[in-house]
Amino acid sequence: MAGSLHPWSIAEEGDGTADRMWKRGAKSPVGAMFVHAGAGYHSVANEKIHLEACSEAARVGMKFLRSGATAPEAVEAAIKCLEDKEITNAGFGSNLNMDGVVECDATIVDHLGRSGACGAVPGIKNPISLAKVILDTSSQPLSLRRVPPNILVGQGATEFAEEHGIPSTVNEYLVSKNAKDRYLRWNDDLKKADAKINSAAAFACRYQESEPKRSLTPNDYDKAANQAGLNQRRDHASAILTGTWNEGQPDSPYSGGSPLGENGSPIVTAAPTPSRSTPGPAQRATTTTMTSRATDRSPLNFMTSAFQSRVTQSSSKRPRIRKSLSDNTACLAAKSPSPAGSPHDGSDDFSYFDDRDIYASDLAHDRSKKPKTSKYHKGMLSQDQNTDLVTDTIGAIAIDLNGNIAAGSSSGGIGMKHRGRIGPAALVGIGTAVVPEDPEDDNGTSVAAVTSGTGEHMATSLASAKCAERLFHSTRRGPGGLSIEELDEHNLMEAFILDDFMGHPGVRNQPSTGAIGVMAVKKDRTGIYFYFAHNTDSFALASMSTTERDPACVMSRLGEGRQVTQGARRIRID
Repeated sequence: MAGSLHPWSIAEEGDGTADRMWKRGAKSPVGAMFVHAGAGYHSVANEKIHLEACSEAARVGMKFLRSGATAPEAVEAAIKCLEDKEITNAGFGSNLNMDGVVECDATIVDHLGRSGACGAVPGIKNPISLAKVILDTSSQPLSLRRVPPNILVGQGATEFAEEHGIPSTVNEYLVSKNAKDRYLRWNDDLKKADAKINSAAAFACRYQESEPKRSLTPNDYDKAANQAGLNQRRDHASAILTGTWNEGQPDSPYSGGSPLGENGSPIVTAAPTPSRSTPGPAQRATTTTMTSRATDRSPLNFMTSAFQSRVTQSSSKRPRIRKSLSDNTACLAAKSPSPAGSPHDGSDDFSYFDDRDIYASDLAHDRSKKPKTSKYHKGMLSQDQNTDLVTDTIGAIAIDLNGNIAAGSSSGGIGMKHRGRIGPAALVGIGTAVVPEDPEDDNGTSVAAVTSGTGEHMATSLASAKCAERLFHSTRRGPGGLSIEELDEHNLMEAFILDDFMGHPGVRNQPSTGAIGVMAVKKDRTGIYFYFAHNTDSFALASMSTTERDPACVMSRLGEGRQVTQGARRIRID
């Protein structure tokens, strides 16, 4: 019709009703924020403090996302909030090295896989901010075609921070009272342990000189191997309680003197025997919730033989946990508890998140339960269960309103570490990893993962990169080390910890047993999927989307007899 107006023109010239109706029906982009405050053992007494720290960090990151900030900016804001909390082992209040100096590690990785990191950096209150500056400047050209750095360490990192407007501070302002007390106790214990070791070595030399030499027999080798295994378990128990092999920050590693016995070996009482087999997917699906589970196990005392009891699953395909939005068979919902009261103990129920799309396995929530002091704790500690034995590297993952993903980690490292030691929080692919979206992928899949635990073992197994790749490709380790398809994310995450991490040749034969907690996020066109798994006693986490008013927080705790506890949730984007 000549001179007629297009319907959209009519709407524009009218009262705007059609335009408002169109905008009302348009979908708003959804962002999400995920944080964790470390894997290890979080006492019931301090659980509220840990979860409130996670909740506050998630809220801070969400404010940035809602204001239009990028994912790396939101990650920096959330981790910076945790770094300022004394209870975390990052930034202020971090563990001290053997010289009594705070040296921190941090990393940020953006949606393209580009990274900025700093390691063993002294005098910086918020190392995550330095990592963000390094990320931002890594894409800026330098004169003479020099390549800008994406990781800086030590004093050079501190000087770089000052050059880019991040002020340095004297070490005393980074040392909390608890950190100083720990350092003084550890330093005294270290001197006592060295003295006993030297005394035992001198005695052994005198004994060897007085004994006639003889050739070794096969029986001698068997006895030596058995003793080595016993020493490994004893050393590991002592290390967990002193927080020196993991990125630990216990308020007091032990009290009542050194845990070393007369011969220099840690005093250990008998520990519960772990389950010798891992139930398969079908068994787990039909297992009923146990009515009585201890939610506090001695940190990691179950892990010495965890990988040995791993049952290799069939290579056949399993049903995908992730189901359609209308399918509720894999989704459970519950009213969200306050951040102070959301523990679960690792059984087969999942009811600690908000009234949202959630699915998980091997999880439970029972607020009436309280952790009991395990035999390791009773034998090696005169203190009660109200002490944080291990808290760990902190991490965050964000998805901004443009759909871009980013991840970051920060840590003060292990207590009494060697000067200049760099931990997983500074290493891309170990503490933090992002698998970018492929431009030709119609589903738009990208994955981010952050880890927390025994840093040296996570470096050996390339932990975060391996976990992210497993989720991205939906695979797990199969016979002969080959990757096989795994569509059940529950089995995938369990296989990652038991096979890729605990079963790694460079981890399973080491004197210290591997501890790990992993938080991962997978994003595609169908939604945002949040996963976590850990073989430690507890793991503190929080998650929040732009469509939610409050974060969903959880103190995940390992169930009795379990090797791995895990959980997941889905965030709608349509």
